[in-house]
Amino acid sequence: MSNGVTAYLVRLRHNALPTTLRVIGVAVLLAILLYLPYVLQFRSIFGVRLSNMQLLNIGLSQVNLTLISIIGAVSLNYLTGCAGLVSVGHAAFFALGSMVAAATGMHLKLPFLATLVAAMLAGAMAGVVAGLPSLRVRGLYFVLSTLAIHFIVVFVFAEYQYAFHDVTGVAVGDAKIGSFEIDSGIKWYFFLLPITVLSCLLMRNTLFHREGRAVLAMRDNELAAAAAGIDVRILKLKVFAFSSAFASLAGALQAYYLSNVAAEMYSLNFAIQFIAIIIVGGMGTIGGGVIGAIVWLLLPSILMGAATEVKSGPGDFASFLLAHRPQIVNLIFGSIVALILIFAPHGIAGFLRPLWQRMIGGLPWRGRT
Repeated sequence: MSNGVTAYLVRLRHNALPTTLRVIGVAVLLAILLYLPYVLQFRSIFGVRLSNMQLLNIGLSQVNLTLISIIGAVSLNYLTGCAGLVSVGHAAFFALGSMVAAATGMHLKLPFLATLVAAMLAGAMAGVVAGLPSLRVRGLYFVLSTLAIHFIVVFVFAEYQYAFHDVTGVAVGDAKIGSFEIDSGIKWYFFLLPITVLSCLLMRNTLFHREGRAVLAMRDNELAAAAAGIDVRILKLKVFAFSSAFASLAGALQAYYLSNVAAEMYSLNFAIQFIAIIIVGGMGTIGGGVIGAIVWLLLPSILMGAATEVKSGPGDFASFLLAHRPQIVNLIFGSIVALILIFAPHGIAGFLRPLWQRMIGGLPWRGRT
């Protein structure tokens, strides 16, 4: 009995430190996230003025747009990386969310939060329609069907824009919750941050339930999943509806944040960008969508800020860099992405996971994983 109690106390002591470190880590991360918008807005930290380079050439608006993009990227990673349903029409659901938010807010006079719910419902229904071809075709044929959905939705958006708005774009109403108006970058940050976190946690947690396991099984081997009793036909439609709802939510948030959107924004390049985001970040993981969006959207700004600082270098070299700054930034950014794909084929998240596990595993006080 005493040996059992001693073993239990030893396990408890070993598990206490990692738990404490996790709590401290979460507290530090939360403090950084809460203080970050004030640093970016006022360009100072604890009263000490910071230069643009010290802030990595990143502004609060870029961070807010990144939060919105994270929702879209994670939703696509859920569809493609977790369920194995490759889609190049993700921009269509962004466009649909923007259009529904504008139509319900401006024409039906629905409140802000109601327009977000309407956008998610419309995205879910459109997702079911977009997923129907997956019941009959696979591979490149299915990819082409998602491409067709993209062009159809963008065409409808353009017709709506030209019929009810101006060629310059669709004006979206103000974001208000009762009498509280979200009219500043800091307010938007504190509104977008919990929505983004909750969206990611919701999509992540579904993977640990029965249907989430079925989704992963369908991705790994659809025939084996069907043989195990999983109705993969219904499951595909559910996954499409679920992921498309969050993509449309991101589109609605983007429309309200920018206050004006146009059909030209949701081009095929916009859709391909999200595919690149989940490949760079890591397919099949929620963290991959988060990391990929941060790297893809913020790294070019950091490189552009670094390129601006070369004006203090040798005259001819500095003049050459300043004259060709956008091209050089694109070259460096493309090279970094290529190196990631070569040396981390499973994305940044896949590259970091074994390093983290090795670090934790090498500690003598390792607790439960």
